[in-house]
Amino acid sequence: MKISRKTLKDNECKKLIIANDKHAYAGKLKRLKFLLTQENYNVFPAPALAIEYYEEARFCWYVGAFVASICMVQLAFEELLRSYYRSARGIEGRLKSSINKKVDNAAFYELIEEAREDGLISDKEKQELNYLRKNIRNPYIHVKDVKIKNGKQNLQTPDFFTQYLKIKTPKVIEVDVEDEARLAIKILITILPKISIRMWG
Repeated sequence: MKISRKTLKDNECKKLIIANDKHAYAGKLKRLKFLLTQENYNVFPAPALAIEYYEEARFCWYVGAFVASICMVQLAFEELLRSYYRSARGIEGRLKSSINKKVDNAAFYELIEEAREDGLISDKEKQELNYLRKNIRNPYIHVKDVKIKNGKQNLQTPDFFTQYLKIKTPKVIEVDVEDEARLAIKILITILPKISIRMWG
């Protein structure tokens, strides 16, 4: 369907939506089935903003916005931990393990460390959250320049070109943003409810 620069009428927009939905149906169905086979909790206690991020991460995964889903997964966990410490330590509260840093100024890794020290997350959960942070989320958030060594680019290094290839032509480097998003979503829906129940049970 050819689209002109003029303002589209509602019926033209509707046709575009229907065509897009038909094209995207198989992927959405596959991703919805994945969500439904992973989840164990319909309702769990959590701070309002963390729940909103949780829901948005799942929605981004469902519609195929993979980089957005990765970012939202991290935000959901970060807000879950930060909200707990805001509540536990009060206004202007501080972390114990990060040189008395204010809760609101703490980085995600510092919140993870504090939660592990306080027994709110297990060693395995800490490992998964750090993997999510360092290996899945950081390469998209902190994109680096291409590094050439001995005249060759290392395609396993998370630079802007590698990240682009993961999105546009994953077969070239055998790493796919969809696979990374799937793992991030699996971490989200399998451990965030458990941690949240532990905190607010």
